[in-house]
Amino acid sequence: MNRFIVMAMFLLMAGACKEDCHLVMSHMYSDGMVLQRDVPLVINGKASAGKKVTLELEGPFRTIRRKAKASQDGIWEVKMPPLKASTGLILTIKCKDETLVYEDVAAGDVWVCSGQSNMFFRVFEGVDIGETPADPDLRLYNMKPRLYVNNERWPDEGIAATQALDFYHPTSWQACDGENMRDFSAVGYHFGKMLRDSLDVPVGLICNAIGGSPAEAWISKSALETGYPEILDDWFDNGLLNQWCREMGMVNLGYPETGATRHPFEPCYLFESAIAPMGDFPVKGVIWYQGESNDYDIPMHERLFGLLVDSWRDNWNNPDMPFHFVQLSSLDRLSWPAFRDSQRKLAEMIPHCEMAVSSDLGDSLDIHHRQKRPVGERLARLALHHDYGTDIVPCGPVLKEAVWNGEETVLSFDFADGLKTSDAQDIRCFEMASEDEKFVPAEAVIRDGKVVLTSEIRSPRYVRYAWQPFTRANLVNGDDLPASTFCAPVSR
Repeated sequence: MNRFIVMAMFLLMAGACKEDCHLVMSHMYSDGMVLQRDVPLVINGKASAGKKVTLELEGPFRTIRRKAKASQDGIWEVKMPPLKASTGLILTIKCKDETLVYEDVAAGDVWVCSGQSNMFFRVFEGVDIGETPADPDLRLYNMKPRLYVNNERWPDEGIAATQALDFYHPTSWQACDGENMRDFSAVGYHFGKMLRDSLDVPVGLICNAIGGSPAEAWISKSALETGYPEILDDWFDNGLLNQWCREMGMVNLGYPETGATRHPFEPCYLFESAIAPMGDFPVKGVIWYQGESNDYDIPMHERLFGLLVDSWRDNWNNPDMPFHFVQLSSLDRLSWPAFRDSQRKLAEMIPHCEMAVSSDLGDSLDIHHRQKRPVGERLARLALHHDYGTDIVPCGPVLKEAVWNGEETVLSFDFADGLKTSDAQDIRCFEMASEDEKFVPAEAVIRDGKVVLTSEIRSPRYVRYAWQPFTRANLVNGDDLPASTFCAPVSR
């Protein structure tokens, strides 16, 4: 009997030795993926505790081999040297009898495209798509939500998935062609295409935008606990938060009947479900188009935006990670001029954070203007100038100073070569005010590359521009890039 017991134990042990390693990689890993170039690259995953993992990256320049051992928590990682821009790489990961092979891997620049519906807005929904040939080195990772926020109760299985932070459909990297390009973010696609045309390196775009999402949903819990803890109070009953967002959450979840509370509009939810899982997948930077769901409280958005940028940079352990965003366009909402000006000031305050103007592209009645190509290309200009060091003009005229000389107010701008109007008409939408801040229209002319203002105000103290919810302001530079909405003091 003892012999049988010993034999059984031996067979059990042998079987245990042949057990799978349970090799698991991030959902970001698939054939066709883009690995971030020119930075030390850390590749990690999970395996059974104590299992040895071998990694091999085969490419045109050399083959890199590394080994690791899974910790007691099942985590393993290897450090790779910086990769040069390249294509046709093969990444092989082995653990005993398990092997994962990723083919057609590229090394290039990876950008995250995020925000709410104007970033989600797809290529086929816009205008000026044009004939666009397939580009195998523009790679798209399109994270589509399982459910869309609407005024309906979601099915039980959708609610269950949402509670489990499983809000996005599984996806994989795809080379850009006519079919998957049309279904991708229009802003993201035109941004990536301009980078490809300018840099001639592989570009990977990750889109995880969610229509209607507020900024607080994209911020880490730790950041909110430190910087804005009151936002974390029961979000269904929290008067600080957007009422429409809270109402949609309750309808979608069937609250309180179902007892479900987790929703993509909840503070921290989208950070936890979409951003945190990507922290181990290095990226070059972020492009962001959001604000419509936070326009009701400008001081709150100013606090939230800084926390958002900081939490994302912490997530990728990159304090200088570029974070470029789109200023809200033109729309008949009374708060939007002040909101646009607030965004302008945020871009000036936060390092490595630049703003693309879109107020000339708005639709007075539709929050989803259809001219997304110029927006994507303006974001690309910012990246090319600030992050890649090219000499491309990054943006439209940026106010440097406004000076009263006793007779006129003279405005100087950066990026003002070729200063003109977009329609060859007189300059529109400048206003001035005295200490009482009662603004009146000002006459404006371009003189020696500057804007010169006169008005009925005898002692101007303030000047503002494009201060209309839906503005027809027309000041641009020689590259036809528009000036931002602004309100500024006048010096003497």
